[in-house]
Formats: sequence, C-alpha cells, structure tokens
Amino acid sequence: TCTVVAACAHPAPRGPVAVTSPATTPKLASCADAPAPYLAELCAMDEPSLSVAGPETYRFVWTRHLRNPVAVRLTRAGETAIAVVAIEGDAQDPTARRRHEFTVPNAVWIELRKHLDAADFWNLAGDPTDDERGLDGADWALEGRRGGVYHSVIRWEPQPGPFRTACEDLIKVSGISFPAEIR
Repeated sequence: TCTVVAACAHPAPRGPVAVTSPATTPKLASCADAPAPYLAELCAMDEPSLSVAGPETYRFVWTRHLRNPVAVRLTRAGETAIAVVAIEGDAQDPTARRRHEFTVPNAVWIELRKHLDAADFWNLAGDPTDDERGLDGADWALEGRRGGVYHSVIRWEPQPGPFRTACEDLIKVSGISFPAEIR
C-alpha cells in the first residue's frame, strides 16, 4: 500500500480518455486513493500521469504481490532519440526506488509501435474481465498517450501474442532484471 501523502492525478484505467491539462486534471486526496493498484505504485515511484498533455509516450507497469513493482516509460525525445525512464520500486518500502534514465535509438520506438499496432492497442478494452484474472501472478499494465488521447490496458499474466510482445519490448529496453517466468 502506498503511504505517500500527495495529490494523485492518475486516472482510472477504463480505456481511452481525452488528455487534459495539468491544471484541469482532477486529483485524488492521496496515492492510496488511486482507483487501481498500479496507479498507487506509480505515485510512489514519482511517475507522472500520462493523461495530461505531453509528447507521445508509452509506459509498462508490472506489479506482483510481494515483488518489486516496475515501470518503464518511453517518450519520443526528437526524431531519432527515445527517452527511457526505468524504475524499480521496493515492495517493502514504497518510498524506496531505483531510477535509470537514458536514451535509445529510434529503432526501439519503431519496433514498439509495430507491436502496438499488431495488438490494436488503442482499441483494446481497458480492464480484464473477471474470467481473465487469477489468484497468483502479475498485472501487466500498458499505458499510452498519443495525439490528445490517453489509454491504458491491464492484463493478468497475458498469453503470448501482440499485447504481451509490446510489453516485452519495454521489459527488454529497461535493463531491469525480471523474474525468469516472464521471459
């Protein structure tokens, strides 16, 4: 549970929503009030909301009970460079985290966009259905902001396919060591 006491601007993960300005984005009283568990994790990692205006950006968030949460964000930083922010939280202390920022070549962006298109990311349902959930495993959340629209998709232990491949693109670029069962 996130114990950070600050306003939270992360929206509920319910499919595409219009991007807003930071001044008009409704804020929750605290991260602990976030409408989805991974949003509280993002607050604890000091990750910005993608539902506010900004450049095209994609973020993968991996959360699993008793494991360190991970967020990997790619943002177009010009025509040829892609900015990457990779953060590993601490499951025991939400205020502790390791953060790495670097750039990668445009080829990484092109490959990610190819997999997002194959997954039809912008048209996927936001939340998994009850029969797509399980008792043990990880939530895989993929968020995007493009052309004034924000969208998030959450899947529990996604099966091999284009959505999982797009998430794995972000895992690979992160430089963070993930458990063997998701590789």
